[in-house]
Amino acid sequence: MIISIIEQALIALPLVIGAYLILSLLKLPDFSIESAYLFGAVGAFLVRDLPIPLVCLSAMGGGIVVGMTVSFLNQFLGLPFLLAAIVTNGLFHGLTQYLLGTSVISFHLAFPLPELIMLLSIGLLLICTIFLGLRSQLGYSLAIYGNNPLFFANHNLSGRYVACVGVMIGHGCVGISGFLFAQSNGFVDLTMNFGVILLCLTAIMVGKLCIRGISRPTIFIPLVGIIAYFMIQQTLLRLGLNLKYFNAFQALFILSVLFLGQKKQSLTLDHLGV
Repeated sequence: MIISIIEQALIALPLVIGAYLILSLLKLPDFSIESAYLFGAVGAFLVRDLPIPLVCLSAMGGGIVVGMTVSFLNQFLGLPFLLAAIVTNGLFHGLTQYLLGTSVISFHLAFPLPELIMLLSIGLLLICTIFLGLRSQLGYSLAIYGNNPLFFANHNLSGRYVACVGVMIGHGCVGISGFLFAQSNGFVDLTMNFGVILLCLTAIMVGKLCIRGISRPTIFIPLVGIIAYFMIQQTLLRLGLNLKYFNAFQALFILSVLFLGQKKQSLTLDHLGV
């Protein structure tokens, strides 16, 4: 059970880190995370014959392309972010079907090391990179943008740059997670991104419930959140909960947290409430 929780958490960790940057720090209602997750797997599939590091970079690139698209639609064409994300999802759904030629396709790489060691290596590298990034000027700028996007305009700084870079970094992380999920399952599936937004919201909320009193950006919220998420999931499965009802359970959990937070006036609802 413990090994299973660790493996699942390591696969989903880049996804939740990316969602934390976009949904929690930048406070953008970015449902195109779903497309970045799927297109990261597609990016890895297209270069599956290359060495593993290049496959990972291609997966990250797939996510970044989605981030660039939604940022362009929002920042340069002036579409509201939610509408830009919806349009982006439509575009990349069609593009994915065109590139794969089918809805499900086999995908499995031969790792030079055991899968758990590879997941740990990728996870530790990502944690260290994002940890340092969040302690940099860019990391604090992401949090400032989420709290007050007009701050940069008032100080003659480029808020557009902060938003675009933050979204692309977040989507790049999400793309890596999509690749790891497809590799673990052995196939790329057009519907593999179903429910990832609920997973992200639940994990971030659990992380914030576990870690209180820290106002600055921290990698520990998504890290603790995703571990606790899969611990709760495995516990519920052992208690007899049917997995097909788990999305409904997540939705009820989110509603409960938001409702109790409003009752206690301890939770500020910004966009997605995270």
